Amino acid sequence: MTGHDGVAHLGDIDTALRRETDILRERFPDAPPAEVDQLVRDTYADLLRDAEVETHVLSLTRPRVIEQLRERGYELHEPEIVED
Repeated sequence: MTGHDGVAHLGDIDTALRRETDILRERFPDAPPAEVDQLVRDTYADLLRDAEVETHVLSLTRPRVIEQLRERGYELHEPEIVED
């Protein structure tokens, strides 16, 4: 979707944040789901608050949350690649 300013917008940010949470919960199955959700939302809000340009805030959220979860001692599980 493109807004009146000509910039492509994500639309429903809540849906996008839920998708990020789902992805991170798969990669950190030992982390409590509520903790992952809170980290995603808090990290996004922190990045958004300090952002001069909002375009890439969502894409910066995942690596920051991954870093935080690893610092908390949770192990990252890479998604398995299914070959045909």
